[in-house]
Amino acid sequence: MDHKSEAELDALTHVSRDASAPREDSAITPAASPSPSAMDVGRPMEVAPASQSVNLSTLREEEFMAANSILPPKLEEEGHGYFHWEIDNWMALPERAVSQTFTVAGHDWDILMFPRGNQASETVSLYIEYKPKESKGGEDNGSGGSDEWHSCALFTLAMSNVNEPEVFKVNTAQHRFTAEETDWGFTRFSDIRHLLTPADEDTPALIENRRVRISAYVRVVRDPLGVLWHNFHNYNSRKHTGYVGLRNQGATCYMNSLLQSLYFTNEFRNAVYQIPTEADDPKKSVALALQRVFYSLQVSNDAVDTTELTKSFGWDSLESFMQHDVQEFNRVLQDNLETKMKGTVVDGAVAKLFEGKMKSYIRCVNVDYESSRVENYYDISLNVKGCNTLRDSFANYCEVETLNGENKYQAEGFGLQDAKKGVIFESFPPVLQLQLKRFEYDFRRDAMVKINDRHEFPPTIDLGEFLSDDADRSQSWNYVLHGVLVHSGDLHGGHYFGLLRPNLEEKWYRFDDDRVVPTCASEVFEEFYGGDFGPSQQPQYQPLGTSARDRPRPASKRFTNAYMLVYIREALRDSVLCSGDAPVPQHLLQRIQNEKDEVARKQREKLEIASTLVVKVVGDEHFEQHQGFDLCYFDQRQPANSALFCERMPRTMTLAKFKARYAEYIGHSVDDFRLWSMVGRINKTLRCDAPLVAESLSMTLMQLKDNKSGKWPELRLYCEMRSDDVPDDFDAKIPSELSLVHMRFYDPSRQLMTGVGHTYVHATQTVRDLMPRLREAAVLSPDTPITVFEEVKPTLIDLMDPNATFRKAEIATGDIICFQVSLEADQGNYRLPTVPEYFDEVHHRVCVRFVPRPARNDVDDFSNGNGDEATDDGTAGAETLSPVLNVSCKSPYDDVSYWLAEQLGMRDPLKLRFYTVNSAGQPRSPVRRTPTSTLSDMLSNSLYTQPPLNSQGVPEYTVMYERLEVDILQIENMRGIRVTYVGKSMKDELQLEVLVPKTGPAQKLLEATYLKVENALRSVTQRNGDVAPPKAFNLRFYSIAGHRVDHVLDGSERMSELGNPGVSDIVAELQSPESNLDVIAPAAAAAVAAAQDDDAGDGSRMETDDVVVFEKSCTELEVFHFYRELSHAHSVPFLFKVYPGELWPATWARLERKLGLGEKELKNLGVVYGAQGVHELRRCRVIQDGEGGASPGSGQGTPSVTPPPPQAQQPSEDVEVDDGTPSDREMTTAEDNSTLCLWDVIQQTRAEEQQRLRTMEDDPNNLAQMPVMGPPAGFIGLNHIDRSSRHRGAHHERAIRILN
Repeated sequence: MDHKSEAELDALTHVSRDASAPREDSAITPAASPSPSAMDVGRPMEVAPASQSVNLSTLREEEFMAANSILPPKLEEEGHGYFHWEIDNWMALPERAVSQTFTVAGHDWDILMFPRGNQASETVSLYIEYKPKESKGGEDNGSGGSDEWHSCALFTLAMSNVNEPEVFKVNTAQHRFTAEETDWGFTRFSDIRHLLTPADEDTPALIENRRVRISAYVRVVRDPLGVLWHNFHNYNSRKHTGYVGLRNQGATCYMNSLLQSLYFTNEFRNAVYQIPTEADDPKKSVALALQRVFYSLQVSNDAVDTTELTKSFGWDSLESFMQHDVQEFNRVLQDNLETKMKGTVVDGAVAKLFEGKMKSYIRCVNVDYESSRVENYYDISLNVKGCNTLRDSFANYCEVETLNGENKYQAEGFGLQDAKKGVIFESFPPVLQLQLKRFEYDFRRDAMVKINDRHEFPPTIDLGEFLSDDADRSQSWNYVLHGVLVHSGDLHGGHYFGLLRPNLEEKWYRFDDDRVVPTCASEVFEEFYGGDFGPSQQPQYQPLGTSARDRPRPASKRFTNAYMLVYIREALRDSVLCSGDAPVPQHLLQRIQNEKDEVARKQREKLEIASTLVVKVVGDEHFEQHQGFDLCYFDQRQPANSALFCERMPRTMTLAKFKARYAEYIGHSVDDFRLWSMVGRINKTLRCDAPLVAESLSMTLMQLKDNKSGKWPELRLYCEMRSDDVPDDFDAKIPSELSLVHMRFYDPSRQLMTGVGHTYVHATQTVRDLMPRLREAAVLSPDTPITVFEEVKPTLIDLMDPNATFRKAEIATGDIICFQVSLEADQGNYRLPTVPEYFDEVHHRVCVRFVPRPARNDVDDFSNGNGDEATDDGTAGAETLSPVLNVSCKSPYDDVSYWLAEQLGMRDPLKLRFYTVNSAGQPRSPVRRTPTSTLSDMLSNSLYTQPPLNSQGVPEYTVMYERLEVDILQIENMRGIRVTYVGKSMKDELQLEVLVPKTGPAQKLLEATYLKVENALRSVTQRNGDVAPPKAFNLRFYSIAGHRVDHVLDGSERMSELGNPGVSDIVAELQSPESNLDVIAPAAAAAVAAAQDDDAGDGSRMETDDVVVFEKSCTELEVFHFYRELSHAHSVPFLFKVYPGELWPATWARLERKLGLGEKELKNLGVVYGAQGVHELRRCRVIQDGEGGASPGSGQGTPSVTPPPPQAQQPSEDVEVDDGTPSDREMTTAEDNSTLCLWDVIQQTRAEEQQRLRTMEDDPNNLAQMPVMGPPAGFIGLNHIDRSSRHRGAHHERAIRILN
């Protein structure tokens, strides 16, 4: 601390006053929050000059503090005081001035001032500074011997005129003073010019005659929980509370709060520890992952990670960023654990803790009859809307409904009776989990909404009144609140945290992901009830412990409220919470220890990697076998029989020591070889650079790498063995006129390149002078003509002039010379006759595996369509062939096609089609055959990934092929139309791609489809072991547009009108004969028989002619699928026959068979009927409601303990009854349809529509509005979610499941 000037001590006025007693209405807000931005040293609070206030003076301290230093609600004052610092000579102040120390409530303070600004020129910076006391007996609070002290204060700093204290400037702030932040205040308290300049003629300047008074008013605030105004930097939950939190993976806060609640249920934790998990896979075992989480919560000092637990559920990283329902997660977790516990010592432990029993009953009033069913439950969903308290919710749950009047109950043996219907509990579990239904479906808004109504829950509740008379009452059914799970936010987003009481003590803690802070009962039982903020409840300050996401909003609604409550039965509380800790499984401790050892090992490996260096050495033996560029490949492209020397050496090892180590490796003396450094040239080649002779032996390996191989992760060297070609002084640098060159010989007959050693050439020698040495190395006769090339780079192989000198040819050390026997024009016809062509082949060589295209759901007219490997000549492959081709990617398309056809035994290579393969191994679009197409067009290329290399260092690719029934030349003159084939039921659906001419009548499409369907049916029968040909069948074709039937095809349409992508599609429906009495509904048959009773004489049977007449009298309806609105059509529509006299149950039975849906899907199906031309759902008639779309006016059934989430289907709405005017007819709700005849409905609708048309014809003004009517039969609409859309919209479904 700087010394104080004399001016600082001129005048001192100090008064301190401790608070005599806390205010009775005071309460401590439990959590903690960082300091508000307004208190930042760079942003002072904007306060109007107090000179505008009447009779307010800095010397009337109590009055001044009451006006400027107001204690926030629910906080208690420990003491307050004030201090005046009068300065007589402002200009004599140093850059940093400090006042005398003063004491308030036992804490020492001083005023810190920068009269010329603190990093802010032309301003006055003013702070208050806390002065830690000297250590006394190891006390932390205020102790200078520890960094754990803190003090919370609300302070006001003011500058006033010495003679007129009514003229002042003031700022107020609050702060938590710690060892890291001992001072706090205002960097820009005031501009200097404002202090020196009077505001007007009647008001003097604050600094007058160089004198000014600086006053500090301090209120020390109590912090009983230890987190008041905490910024939570470097906050240690274990140290402050004894507990740790759980890390949030993105959106797992709901899971964290529930896991903490389960962890503190000691009896549950002990049961989890006793689950046998020794042989479990850590990645798949939920029980093992939960054991690890619980153990980590016990012993860890940091927040615990839950990634392993979520992975055991099968979740990926995306799932972790999507919120799931707490109730759903709890049920899945408990079911998994119960399954794992079966047959173990803890079998039934979950049910013992969380399972209760309830009875649903219907009890007759006037007779002795009762129907009941007892069910088990693990949690209870209680209504919030309309219930002010938790007891009200239980009363609402057990509310008795009277069944009378038209709603009487059909009692077995007694007929219709008045009855009482309701629910009563048989027992409650020791741990009672209550789900508050904060999310509900709003029928008016047609959306899910959050219920923020006020709902009070007590610290204890007696549930005995909701038990049946037969329940065991030997012990009290009083329950004590153990935890509150809170949701903060709205429907579209929010945050979960938990308020828990971990043990029998009355201490509450807030578990907010990785942070655990103490809280108090006043917050638990008031702040999270929900409801509206009253006029006196609007928060004027930041609640303790809340983060920015939880700050109260300007609106009056409380968006942070309880979502789940956990109560524990008071009589069993000791055993549930305080049962002895079960020993942690030994195998779990061993697993954790092994993981720690593995982490330590990896750490040692990192240290080893940091202190070592990989060294690779290439020799002439590697060069001899190398078939590629340069001396060798230093990456993974190394032959197994000629691998390089590759070892990790200490970075500080000298070259001399490494040379001795390498000599031992190759079994030679250190004098038999020397090492060369290698460099990468600009043309991306790797060549020898210079020998590492005596002066380099003292260098370390790391120094050599940095000097020569800085661009590579390892040190690369070349080993030159002593030979006759080597200069005499083997240990000295080679002369500048000599160059080391390597030699290669190419044999075109074998397409083989062989390294034949190295030699030294002089700059003045010619290429012809080197030819004898080349012939000798290749063991050629002296008169053999040879051609010499220089290997410059992979794409540049230069022919060398025999008469040119090596200086002129620019040959330098490390260059590679290739040669071959000169070829005459009449000599052998080789595929790669010269060195440049060989290297071009090597540069573009790829390894391609050709695999058959996998079978797919759709069958097109180009392929055989059945997945068999039948060839075009009738032969069949015994097994799936996957030929492998090593060739240049520049090979022409036709060459590749001919080669593959030969491998597959096909005569016509044009009947092969190729597909590129994406990164997922799936085929892309077919490869087009053009005159310039090559193999490279078939290969998948990516900017982000490189293909794998085989053992020869050649890139490996996969190309898919497909056998065609027609050659690809014909395909170019034809077009493919996608046809949807539908069998006996809509479930038997197959996508066909039919090849037809681009022009002509649609009859060709119909004929081609018959052949395609016949092939597909034959394939199915053959796979089922049936060799008989398929039976004759009849197809009906119609085009669909927007998932609605457009018109039936008869073959006269033009091909140009059909199958336009995105506009229409073609459906081929298998016609099932219904001309027998087993198919025609019995009710319809009886109706016809009764009508013909006089002539037939026997109404029990129908003759064939009668059946034909009856068939002709039927009508057809369009059946299509939609979701919520008729315009939202989906799936494949079809035409359906309706017979006269057939009742709806029989019609629905035929429709069920046609749809082929499961029982669950049929229950969720809403069925409506509409007349032709109707486009609004409200004008349709509801035939039957789906289970998920019940009318809101329908009676409510027995409440479910855990109600299922609402279906996404639009619920039907109760509207007015038809008044007889068809145009105004609204959609009616479902009625008793057991006696409904759809035929009669159609006829009635037809009559109404005809009447409406006649009415419109009578009025000339309506002629323009008259619709163009088609067949008057109308349609049947099936209201349900599209299954394919459900798969695509998984996020939407999950959101519905979460919110309920």
